Amino acid sequence: MRVIILGSGSYSGTPRPLCNCENCVRARKYPQYMRTRFSVFIPEIKALVDPSPDLHYHLKHLNMDVKKVFITHAHFDHIAGLPELQIFRGIKFYSHEYAVNIAKHLQELFLGGRDWKYIPLEFNRWYDFGFRVYHFPTVHQPIEFAGGFVIEIGKNRIAITGDTGPEILNDENAIEVMRGVDLLIAEMTRKQSIPGTHLGVEDAIKLAQKVEAKKIVFAHISHSNYTQEKLEDIVRDYGYIIARDFTYVEI
Repeated sequence: MRVIILGSGSYSGTPRPLCNCENCVRARKYPQYMRTRFSVFIPEIKALVDPSPDLHYHLKHLNMDVKKVFITHAHFDHIAGLPELQIFRGIKFYSHEYAVNIAKHLQELFLGGRDWKYIPLEFNRWYDFGFRVYHFPTVHQPIEFAGGFVIEIGKNRIAITGDTGPEILNDENAIEVMRGVDLLIAEMTRKQSIPGTHLGVEDAIKLAQKVEAKKIVFAHISHSNYTQEKLEDIVRDYGYIIARDFTYVEI
């Protein structure tokens, strides 16, 4: 089974306009260092996780049908690409009620009527839709309702943290529901963690060690983080992966 990290970057992408940090300068010169905003695709169930503002770019390269959309939270870099889904019919959206309502508003505002369905999920319970899904809350200020997902497809389990502060390291429920998954896609936004907001490199690695997934990929990487090569050096001995855009992972 294949999972595709469409976008590996954080809210501003890399290069960030008007920024001349090392990562942004390199990304302008060498396309392999560009990072579009975070998004994931699971071909097995035709599911997109987080329709980022770069979704048109993602979809034209992906060239696959989308039937399901999971939204970790309603910050613009995780939901603002929703109108780009206009070419698809019969989409089902899954998230906390707050994000589901934002998604429906964007559809009505920009696209008018659509044969789309919006399915609100409560935190901390399993749902069965022919695949199983669990939506757990994360601390990600200033938004009130943010979370991650564990998606179970047959015998394969995928965990996606969404945006989270280092408080997740002490969330025994979230750790337990993710423990031993086949694939963990965790955020590694900054060099150092920002309490209540994002994970830094050290805490992202700590989370990976607690979860003990079979494969671990770090994404949602800011232009202000270390370079791709430095991050790869840091995680090499652990066997972890630092995502680039369009990273394909087999599980």
